[in-house]
Amino acid sequence: MKAKYFFFLLAVYFFTIELAHASATISRIAEDHFCLRWSAARADSIRILQVTDLHIGISRSWEKTWTTMERVEKLVELCRPDIIAVTGDLFTGEKKDSEALSAFARVYFDRMQIPWFFTFGNHDPEGGQGREPIRRIFAGSEWGMMGSHNPDTGRFKCDYRIDVFVDQAPIPVWQVYAFDSGSERGNRSIKKNQLEWFRAQSQKSREEFKTIVPAVVFFHIPLQQYHDLWHDSTLVKSGELHETVCLEEDDGSVYQAFLDQGNVQACFCGHDHDNNYWGKYHGGILLVYGHVTGDGGYHRHWPPGGKLLSLPLKKGEIGVKDIVLE
Repeated sequence: MKAKYFFFLLAVYFFTIELAHASATISRIAEDHFCLRWSAARADSIRILQVTDLHIGISRSWEKTWTTMERVEKLVELCRPDIIAVTGDLFTGEKKDSEALSAFARVYFDRMQIPWFFTFGNHDPEGGQGREPIRRIFAGSEWGMMGSHNPDTGRFKCDYRIDVFVDQAPIPVWQVYAFDSGSERGNRSIKKNQLEWFRAQSQKSREEFKTIVPAVVFFHIPLQQYHDLWHDSTLVKSGELHETVCLEEDDGSVYQAFLDQGNVQACFCGHDHDNNYWGKYHGGILLVYGHVTGDGGYHRHWPPGGKLLSLPLKKGEIGVKDIVLE
């Protein structure tokens, strides 16, 4: 299928989908800070659909991209999420298609009228576009959230915070921290200055709201503790492991930084298509692998799908459920 014909079909098909009726408003407080407020009374939780490793545009295989985006639409229809989290490797495109795919992805997710956010994966900057064109295109989104605090790393990364409010409550029910876990060799992990930013944001939140707001963290590359969780026989896990944990350059310090702040309740990653497990590690933080969503990457042990995450509005455990379309 030629690229021009493919994009035409996508436009005709996806621009005619039935739109959701959202009751949320999104405000940009700063380049690295968003406010998401739900104006209608919620149920007992905030529902987040995590999709990961879509790899649209890989090797210009448009049929795989087509079935992948159909799957995302069906997952949204089935799960009716409040938020969509795209945890990296949305793209693996060729240079000539990269900006077109970025623009398509922005319009595609916006048409659902559901708040969504994106974290960079190691493959997303490929295809010649790098980070900046994706950030610039996504910055024009009506329903998407993507920011940057411009850390002085010599390499561009995007990290940001989302405060989630319900009704007119003055204090967020949850906070979402989105991290760019890097791509280039020597930069494939969450780095020290990014953790300094996280500590500063956590302190700022405590001062503003006079309490510790529970937080969840999304990124692409797993932490050292994902490996340790699976191999610790004293810890309870759900799901399966079928490949070595590809933690790249993480040295274990990121988890400790999250633990030290006392606000992080769970971490969600992608990257390893054939790992699909979750459990609480020492210190009580829940570690969760996303469920590979795309047809453009490997998945030998289960069909692609998504993860439905439920963040309780009152007391209770975070819900995690694999969603696979038969």
